[in-house]
Amino acid sequence: MKIFKNHGDYYIPKSDMKSSGEARILRILLVFVVLFTAVFLIVLSRHYSSAAEFFGKGEVTVTQAEEEEEYLPPIEGKTNFIVFETDDERTAMNFIFLIQADKDNKAYKVCSLSPKTMIDGKNLYDIYSVGGGAAVQTKLTEYLGVQIDYFAEFEATSFTDFGAKLGTLVYPSPEEIKFSGGDEENKYTLHISEGEQNLDAQMISNLLRYYSEEKKNFALENELIQRIFTGLFNEENYGDCDSLFRLFIKSATTNITVRDFENGKDALTVFCKLNTDITVYGAEVQYEDNVLTQNSVKEIKGYFSK
Repeated sequence: MKIFKNHGDYYIPKSDMKSSGEARILRILLVFVVLFTAVFLIVLSRHYSSAAEFFGKGEVTVTQAEEEEEYLPPIEGKTNFIVFETDDERTAMNFIFLIQADKDNKAYKVCSLSPKTMIDGKNLYDIYSVGGGAAVQTKLTEYLGVQIDYFAEFEATSFTDFGAKLGTLVYPSPEEIKFSGGDEENKYTLHISEGEQNLDAQMISNLLRYYSEEKKNFALENELIQRIFTGLFNEENYGDCDSLFRLFIKSATTNITVRDFENGKDALTVFCKLNTDITVYGAEVQYEDNVLTQNSVKEIKGYFSK
């Protein structure tokens, strides 16, 4: 039943009796609207911080992500590192790799090398045994034609002790590995099942060595290193980065200083906050009689030039 009869632009009541009834209905509707509005505002205030959040509920995650992105400090430039492990007596080099922190493109670039890589008639261990990590850094800078800024060398026990503080790494092993071997005074064993495995620091060290020395699969070694750094640079470790850096300084022989660390805090913030959004690249090398092919040298230069 229609309450009003429409006539032009005005509503005219049909009778006084109907007018009285209509007034009561309007008052009831008004009370209902007021009560509904009050209840709605109470519920809104309990579940949402603002009306904008309520009406844009489906877009909150995107907005928060954009705010997080805007919060990150601007960073630029590229920094190259060489990292390697020796046995505890420093009589052999177990593995070695290049890594670049590409702050311009927010990316890691990784290149595993063989410790037996020959440069001017000497392998990388021979170069290390004469001049230490600084000599390896200098020789590779000259040979590859890229500026390597820092080196970090670990003894095997120091590497595993440092890694133990960081927990385990989930690694999707492409195959089952059962291996026992190595040099007479530098033996190691490795047993990993196929599929996702939790690797501790000792297993990571041995797997890097296995891929480098035995399997000579530098693509798999690159992938493992990429996973290590993605796992290392996360928000939880960022909150404890000062103590972790102090432990790193104690564990490794390096030319990275406290000042370098402090100057790199902005980059550390970005890489830890973005974490899995960081792009990763791997340069896979090829050898001929332990000498890098010319194509491999060119590829490394293309990846690691600044």
